[in-house]
Amino acid sequence: MTSAIGNINGNQGCENLKKTVSCEILENILRVLSSLEKTIDKLRRRNFHFPEQCPDLIKEILNTIGKTRLWIQNYKAFSSLQTFHILLSLSVNNLKDIIIDLSMISIPFDGKKQEKQKIINKDLNKIFCSANKMLEKVAAYLDKFEPYSTELNEQLEIALKNSFEKHFVKVHEKRERPSVSSRGNKTYIFRCDNWETYMKLVNDKKKFRTEVVDKLGEMGHVTGHKPTCTGPKKYNLIGFRQIPRRTRMKGGQIKTTPLRMLLCKCCGEKFSLLPSFLPREKHFAIDIIGQVFHQMVIFGQSIQGALQELKFNHGGVKSKQTIYNWLRWIGWLHPATILTRAGVKGSGYFQEDEGFEKEPCLRTYSVIMVDPESHLVWHADYVDHVDEETLTQSFEKFLQKVEFKILGITKDKWKASTNALKKVFHKIWIGFCHRHSLHKLWQALSKYRDETKCSLIKIKTLYNKFKKVLDESTSKVSLKVKLKSLKDPAFDHPLLKQRVTDLKKNAVHYTSHRKRNGIKKSTSIVDRFLKYVKRKLRQSESFRDKECTQFLFKAMANVRNFVPYMSSAKNAYKSPFMLGQGETYDLPWIQVMNMHNAFLFTENAF
Repeated sequence: MTSAIGNINGNQGCENLKKTVSCEILENILRVLSSLEKTIDKLRRRNFHFPEQCPDLIKEILNTIGKTRLWIQNYKAFSSLQTFHILLSLSVNNLKDIIIDLSMISIPFDGKKQEKQKIINKDLNKIFCSANKMLEKVAAYLDKFEPYSTELNEQLEIALKNSFEKHFVKVHEKRERPSVSSRGNKTYIFRCDNWETYMKLVNDKKKFRTEVVDKLGEMGHVTGHKPTCTGPKKYNLIGFRQIPRRTRMKGGQIKTTPLRMLLCKCCGEKFSLLPSFLPREKHFAIDIIGQVFHQMVIFGQSIQGALQELKFNHGGVKSKQTIYNWLRWIGWLHPATILTRAGVKGSGYFQEDEGFEKEPCLRTYSVIMVDPESHLVWHADYVDHVDEETLTQSFEKFLQKVEFKILGITKDKWKASTNALKKVFHKIWIGFCHRHSLHKLWQALSKYRDETKCSLIKIKTLYNKFKKVLDESTSKVSLKVKLKSLKDPAFDHPLLKQRVTDLKKNAVHYTSHRKRNGIKKSTSIVDRFLKYVKRKLRQSESFRDKECTQFLFKAMANVRNFVPYMSSAKNAYKSPFMLGQGETYDLPWIQVMNMHNAFLFTENAF
C-alpha cells in the first residue's frame, strides 16, 4: 500500500512538473507574439504614411495575433491536451503564411519620403527576417509540449476544438489595462516637504485646520465634488483613513504616515489629505522619484545606473520595470496640460523644431515647441513622419491644451511645418532662424572653396558680407535692397547664388523679428532642449518603441520645466517654471509638480 501511495505521489509530481513547464512555454509564446505584433506595427509605420493606407494583410496579421494571444490566455488550463497543441500550431502556421504573402506586396505607399530602394529593401528584409525568427521560436516552443492523458481527454478535446472555431470567428474587442491609475481626484495635496514636520502638524488638530484645511481654497483644488457643489468650498475634519500609508523614504527606511480625511459641507463627498512629499499611489517618497529623473534627464544617467543608485542609497526596487512605470507616470500628461493646471500662461511666441530620432529599422522624429522668454517646453511630441499632415495633427493636439493665443513662431525653413503652422494657427507670424541660414551658407562656401581653390580669408570675407546684410536688414524691402550690394562675382556662382536667392525669396520671414519682439533671430532655446534628447539617443543608440518614447519625451519636457538651472547658468537656481511666474510654494521641484496635480490622471479633472 505504501508503494502504491508512493507511485501516486510520483505521478502527481510529474504532472505538476509538466504543468509548470507548460505554463513557462505559454508565457514565452505570449512574449514572442507581443514582440511580433510590435515588429509588424513597425513595418506599417515604416512603409505607409497613414494607417488607412496599409494593406488588409497587415490588419489580418495583427487581428490573428490578438485572437491567438487571447485564446491562449483564456484556455491555457487545457494546454496539456494534444488538441491544444495542434490548434495553436495551426494558428502559428496561418500567421507565417500571411506574413509570407505580405512580404510579396510590401511596397511603400506614395507620399512616404523617398529613399534609396537599396536601403528600403535592406530594412524590409531585416523586419521580415525578425518576424520569421520569432515564428520559428514559437514553433520550437510548441515542440516542447508534452501532453498527458486523463479520463476526460476525448470530451475535452472535442469541446476545445469547437471553442477554437467559435473564438476565431467571433470579433473581439481589444481590452487594454489602464497604464496609470485614474483614481486620485478625491485626494488633495497640501504643502509639507518632510515627514517630521507632517507628523507634528497632523497630531495638532487646531493647527492642521488653520494651516491646511482653511487654505485649501487657495490651492485651486476643485476635483471630486458633485456637479451640484458650487461656490466656495468648506470642509470638516472627520478623522483618519482606515489604512495609513507605508512609504519608503530616503535612505531606504519605511515610515508609516496617517492621513487625514475631510468632508465637504456642501455635497457630502469625502476627501483624503496628502502631504506634498508623498505621491498618489506610489510606495516611494516623491523626492526619490524626482532624484532618479533629475539624473536621467539632466545628466544622462542610464536606467541601469539609476537601478544601482537606488539599490545603494534607498534600498533598491524590484526591477527596472518600476522605473519604466515611473517614466509612464511622470510623462503621462502633456507639458501644456500641467502648465495650464498650474495657471501658467505663455507669451504667445515659440521656437519650433523637429529632431531626427531612431527606433530599430525605423527613422522617427521629435516635434518640440519652447517659449523663448521663460524657456518652458510647451509641446513635446514623437511622430513617424514630418510631413504637413502629421505635423498639422501634432500642432492641433497642442492647440487644444492651451488657453492663450499663439502669435508667432521662430523655426527653420522646413516647408511642411510652415504650412502646418499656417493651417492650425490663425494669422500667425513666422520667422526663419538666421543660424540655420548661415550654417547652410558656410557649407556652400566650403564646397565653393573646394571647387575654386580660393583662400580661407576670401571665404570668411564672403561670409561676413552675407551675415552683415542679414543682421542689418530691418524689413523685407530693406533686405532685398541690401542683397543688391553683394556685387562680388563669387555670389554669382551657383552654390552661393542659391543661398542669396533663398534669402531674397523668404525676406519677409528673415526680417519678421524686427516687426515682432517675441520672434527671435535663432532657435537656440529649442535646440538646447533637443541636445538632451540627442544625448539620450546617443546613449541608447535607438529608442525602445513608440509608446515608451512618447512618454520619455513628455517626461523630459516636464522635468526640464521644473528643475532649476545650475549655479553657472544665466538664470541660476531658477527653473523655467519660475521664469514663467509659476507658484513654487518654496518646495523641491518634484513636490511643486505634485502640488499642481501633475500626477492626477482622472479624465476631466479640471
